[in-house]
Amino acid sequence: MARCVEFNECEIIEKAMNVFWEKGYHATSMQDLVDAMQINRSSLYNTIGDKHALFLKCVKNYTEGVLCETREKISKEKSALQALVNIIKDKAAWVANSDKGCLGIKTIFEIAPEDESVRNVLSKNNEVYLIMLSDLIQKAIDDKELNVTEDASFLAEYIMTTFTGWKQAFILNEDPIMIKKMSEFLIKSITHK
Repeated sequence: MARCVEFNECEIIEKAMNVFWEKGYHATSMQDLVDAMQINRSSLYNTIGDKHALFLKCVKNYTEGVLCETREKISKEKSALQALVNIIKDKAAWVANSDKGCLGIKTIFEIAPEDESVRNVLSKNNEVYLIMLSDLIQKAIDDKELNVTEDASFLAEYIMTTFTGWKQAFILNEDPIMIKKMSEFLIKSITHK
């Protein structure tokens, strides 16, 4: 008779995600994962699948969390411009204070070029995030909070690319003051203030 598998899948996905985040996909072994998740190998294979299937679940969990958090931040503000400014400031603070970096960026450089399924997850997430930012920017333009000549989708892409650049700059220089200054400059360049 097969043994009943009892564990909280959300909890073990979180634990596995932290291992992948710290070590990267290729350097993470199945033993690292089962040790961190505190489940046996057969339970993992029977419920989630192999290392790759687990990694995909982790990446989806991470990207959905980022989107959910951003939606919450947007919903808390009446002003679209203030919501955008908050997102920019929060991203700068996160870049300067996050020990682990961004799982999405790490994954883009480590595995996405060779793995279409991972690339698809990240690409869809990027699309949704861009639409969210673009809609927010368009609302700020429509509400006359922003007076820009560029279209909203271009500005959204520019902002997202800037976020990635901040992470690279911080990894190389570890200068939180510079990241804060860059975020202030980004806000100033968008708002022309």
